[in-house]
Amino acid sequence: MNARLHRLVERINAAVAAPADELPFRVTAALEESVASPDWLTAEQCRPSHDHYTRHVLHGDPDGRYTIVAIVWGARQRSPIHAHHTWCGVGVYRGKLNEALYLENAEGGAPVLLNIAVRGSGTLSFDMPNNGIHRIANTEPDPAVSIHVYGVDRARITTGVNRVLGWA
Repeated sequence: MNARLHRLVERINAAVAAPADELPFRVTAALEESVASPDWLTAEQCRPSHDHYTRHVLHGDPDGRYTIVAIVWGARQRSPIHAHHTWCGVGVYRGKLNEALYLENAEGGAPVLLNIAVRGSGTLSFDMPNNGIHRIANTEPDPAVSIHVYGVDRARITTGVNRVLGWA
């Protein structure tokens, strides 16, 4: 584990041990420090897939409290529209991402687009469980990388994070 990742792990450990109302501030502060210097991920951890965005698990807390993931977004790749079952902090490490924010449709139809936020390098966000519906997309020709901290055990990173809403 390199020094930057070690520092991020230390700060996230402190964040999850602190009072719950401090979690959003502490996680985003830790991410802010880690994405301020976009040179600590390896080349492999920044390599995109041609087919879909790629997750690289950087650290799984041994007690199952959180997992840190680097997500690499190739040109014009995007997530499905989704919410999170767990809390999630995000810092844009490299590049630029668009985050489309949605409101759940009360009549059961497709979610309603509210806004599109442009998230450049160093941009931070935090969501509590089931607090927001969004889609992240890289609309640029170059890859983008974001660091995500999810409040879920590493073993559940593919099944315990996203609540996919089934809309394209």
